[in-house]
Amino acid sequence: MELKSPFYIELFSLNDFGRLVCALERSPPPIFSMELNKEDVFGVQTEFMDGNPVIYYVKTSNKQNNQYLAYRINSLIEEVIISESAANSSYVYSPIINIDKLPTQLTKKARPTKKTTYTSIQVKDLASLVKVAAYKTIYEEPPLPLFLIHTNLSSKSKNIKPGNNSHITIGTVINIVETESLPYFYYYPLDFEPNEAFIRYSSQKVEKPSFSNNLNEHGYIYLKIIKLLNGHPLVNIQFE
Repeated sequence: MELKSPFYIELFSLNDFGRLVCALERSPPPIFSMELNKEDVFGVQTEFMDGNPVIYYVKTSNKQNNQYLAYRINSLIEEVIISESAANSSYVYSPIINIDKLPTQLTKKARPTKKTTYTSIQVKDLASLVKVAAYKTIYEEPPLPLFLIHTNLSSKSKNIKPGNNSHITIGTVINIVETESLPYFYYYPLDFEPNEAFIRYSSQKVEKPSFSNNLNEHGYIYLKIIKLLNGHPLVNIQFE
């Protein structure tokens, strides 16, 4: 199998990276500490698109070659630290794989094409998006992450305010039929950028999904929000 260059997607902060890798996960995947474009980063691979790895990353430094990324929420405060051991049971840990040298092909960013772009589907409300992302919880699997993206507005838009050329979009990547090669990106446009890191949702109560940092309220399903630093190269949405 031919080794293809990855799609590298930068996250907004180390907290977003720790949340993606560890929050709500039974078995957090390993992460890679490596050099990308002469900068130290943490990266995690989530999927393939037409044979290209999809890797989310954040700029950071692990000069001491520490072994674990530790994550927890304590009294509504989110903590992400780099640790030499996994000794504190109050944290969720992801093992760090310290990479000395990557194959040349993996140091190059892939360019998106029509063949490697998600099929975007807009839902009518946030509840519909949450239900898409949470469907695996029926099988006691973790919900899908929700990505917060600044999406470029069409130049034809009549509602662009001066200095505002982007739209806040929240969405999730899903491949409902596992044999399909191209996933869908279900999304919902927001008119504000939430400060909270999670959405809570209940199928047992008649109430709308809400943004929250409190994961201790019983009777809810929680979904993590991951903010991207820039746009998503595999998501093509134009608002008019």
